[in-house]
Amino acid sequence: MSDFNGGSVLVTGGAGFIGSHLVEALVRLGAEVTVLDNLSSGHLKNLVAVKHRVDLRTFDLKREDIESLLASRNFEMIFHLAGHADVPYSVQNPIQDFEKNALGTLHLIEAIRHLQPQAKVLFASSAAVYGDSSGNSFREEDPTWPIAPYGVSKLTAERYIDVYARSYSLRTASLRLFPVYGPRLSAHVVYDLIRKVFENPHELFIHGDGTQVRDFNYVTNAVEAFLLVAERGRLRGEVYNVAAGEPMRIKDIAQLICEGMSAAPRFIYSGNIGTGVSHQWSADISRLRNLGYHPRVGTAEGLALTVAWFRQEMAVAELRSSALSEGSKEGKDLNGMLSTKQ
Repeated sequence: MSDFNGGSVLVTGGAGFIGSHLVEALVRLGAEVTVLDNLSSGHLKNLVAVKHRVDLRTFDLKREDIESLLASRNFEMIFHLAGHADVPYSVQNPIQDFEKNALGTLHLIEAIRHLQPQAKVLFASSAAVYGDSSGNSFREEDPTWPIAPYGVSKLTAERYIDVYARSYSLRTASLRLFPVYGPRLSAHVVYDLIRKVFENPHELFIHGDGTQVRDFNYVTNAVEAFLLVAERGRLRGEVYNVAAGEPMRIKDIAQLICEGMSAAPRFIYSGNIGTGVSHQWSADISRLRNLGYHPRVGTAEGLALTVAWFRQEMAVAELRSSALSEGSKEGKDLNGMLSTKQ
């Protein structure tokens, strides 16, 4: 992917879960990366491997701040991953969710229109824009009927991305991400299942009845999709489904996780999946495949990698806790070493 070598790239939300993996990939490809993140959900430790090779700016997507940044430097590509990704939170706080996802995106794209109209703009949308499924895999041209405020805010942002492409000739695309998992994820289904098995290998509580279907995608696959669309996409406001193409039931995902952790807990189901949560999310990824997308990491391998990462995180946390509890110079030195490694 030669388009990135030496190019100036902005990644909003670049200290977050997906954003930090994207930043690392861009740095490896030779890009000059600026990261914009208010660190409300992102973490500096996610960027420790590239901290001396990126320009980190810590502020929100407010109009004045983003205009100041775009006026100070030209960007060839802008990956917009900043925002909020929590369906239950959006149900409880729809206004705040709208401000972070839709209004923040509008501030960014309006500033781009005036100051960086030449930049390629890729927006991280969500499968939540579709709502619930009748049983078939979602295609990009299917109707969008979100069932939670989160899906509404993401769809609103998508519409702005599309309208600005058609009205102002900006080069944009939206990537509808189906559930992404992997190292650095600290919430949502896969992480929660791993954490629960780690804490209690005898009983595993699962929301719903376990038959909910998700097309989980390992994080490096999602990163490759962003890079691929940036390089080969039409960038006329189009949308792309991003998934692994391996829809699975939650209880089957849980079983794979348990096997990978050498555990055999009794599954306990809540029966209720919660307000605004879809029963089935699976994707038709033909449009992305036509650009050359082939998920390299399958579900079984991705879950194994995520479990290994989680175990390492728990081991580091335990060592740090022991070092702090000892209160000795040796303990403080060990804690410093562990902080440096993360």
